[in-house]
Amino acid sequence: MKEMASGIEEIILTLFFGLVIAFALIVAWEWPVRASIIILLLGSVGLILALAQLVLDFKTLGVKGVSVARPTFDLAPIEAEGRWGSLEIWAWLIGLFAAIHVIGFPVALPLFVFLYCKTYGGGWLLSFTLSASTFGFLYGVFEQVLHVPWPEPLVGVRLF
Repeated sequence: MKEMASGIEEIILTLFFGLVIAFALIVAWEWPVRASIIILLLGSVGLILALAQLVLDFKTLGVKGVSVARPTFDLAPIEAEGRWGSLEIWAWLIGLFAAIHVIGFPVALPLFVFLYCKTYGGGWLLSFTLSASTFGFLYGVFEQVLHVPWPEPLVGVRLF
């Protein structure tokens, strides 16, 4: 009987999250596109995942005494590689922050992706493809769809 109760609790929890997401989608549907695009996009994905989880919960409800294999996301703890491990990460982040202010966000982010990829063993084709994809995403989504006003860089000209 305890297994059945556990299955019903999982179904109720999944239904609760699915209803919260559905309510958020209904509310955001009336908003302007610029305000609701993130909620509609992520909410749609969340609703699909909640429905898939609900199907899995109903499938396991009738099965007694069988443990269901669920994915686990256990990762080994991150070990600092030597003395400068976390300082190196902070240096990259501070460098990105400085580059955004000096040369502007639309230039700094693809440049950061290219340099990071090349520094850590990426080939020329991969580095160029990732940085071009980053620039294309920035231009396509943030400039053409959302019309984000970029702050003026300290040095250089604005690309868009």
